[in-house]
Amino acid sequence: MNDIIIDKAILHILDTSIDTPVLADRLMAFSPQADEFLKTHILRAMEDGDIKKGGFQQVALAEDLPWEEVSEGNVGSEASSNSEVDPFDTKAFQTALQNLEPQNFIQASQQLAQKIFQLALSNPNIPPADLLVCHFKYDNGIYFGLLKFNYKQSYIHHFAMVDEEKETGIIQQNATIANENQKLDEFVFIRLDDLSVLIKERKYEINGAKEFYLSKEIFHIGTDLSPKTKVKIVEKAAEKVIKEYYGEDPLKISQLKTELKTCVDESSIVEIDRITNSVFDGNLSAQQRYREEVAQKGLSTRAFEVTSEIEKNVARKQKITTDTGIEISLPVDYLENQKNIEFIMNTDGTMSILIKSVNLR
Repeated sequence: MNDIIIDKAILHILDTSIDTPVLADRLMAFSPQADEFLKTHILRAMEDGDIKKGGFQQVALAEDLPWEEVSEGNVGSEASSNSEVDPFDTKAFQTALQNLEPQNFIQASQQLAQKIFQLALSNPNIPPADLLVCHFKYDNGIYFGLLKFNYKQSYIHHFAMVDEEKETGIIQQNATIANENQKLDEFVFIRLDDLSVLIKERKYEINGAKEFYLSKEIFHIGTDLSPKTKVKIVEKAAEKVIKEYYGEDPLKISQLKTELKTCVDESSIVEIDRITNSVFDGNLSAQQRYREEVAQKGLSTRAFEVTSEIEKNVARKQKITTDTGIEISLPVDYLENQKNIEFIMNTDGTMSILIKSVNLR
């Protein structure tokens, strides 16, 4: 955890079972356990495969406009519909980020918590949560961070004395937050030197339609696709084009998995041209079809970086399923060597799979 230094943090309680949020007026007093807990979640969030890069859609800064002035009158107000919930004034918020001395930091975090609470109160599909806002250093960057600990149901033991006898039982807890081993569903990190944004969010129903409320309704952030989504597009588009041009060819799928794994292992960067040329080598029509399919799915970049979480999980195995329901799961490394496995095309159009030199256990 040496690469994370937390300067200050504050926790607000956004429990929509009551009509008013509990907004803290003082910074958190950190114990070693709380410090370790928050650092663990920040580090895991930074490596999350669902993280998206983005930026504010309004970039001009408000001149000499205090954050508390912009939001004055909104605290404590209750919105009955989405249109009545004022989104962040992006210009004023960017101005507030330039001065994160303790009192300004507390006020900014309160306004942010209040606006999220208002939206959640009028749209009950948005989960209640504890909202932890922090100011921290990660590697070479200084960040303003928001971690939303959505409530989960859990069970604990209950103990009481009844007529001088001990009574125990099990009761449900409805406001338990994620432990240090669980991933968060929602967080926002704003790098303060360039105001670039890292965000993970979930779609929830807002006035009858599912949308990303953090980026669209609160911050007004434009975002890219997440690395996990991009990898999925690369794989699914290739599988579709392989099926169109080569039928059910496990060797082509193996080429795709192997090349994708090689890209990630060598540089943590997936290159679309490299995948295209390797998998569809010599077939210009299939190459063009693949590029079109990738672009149609929303992936416009020629290369993209993946997170460490993706590196650990991408294309490590290939599953082959037969028409009779037999499933074979093979490591991609195993498929790279014909000494390990052979695909034999039979005269009747079927295929035989020969797995060589294995020890059964």
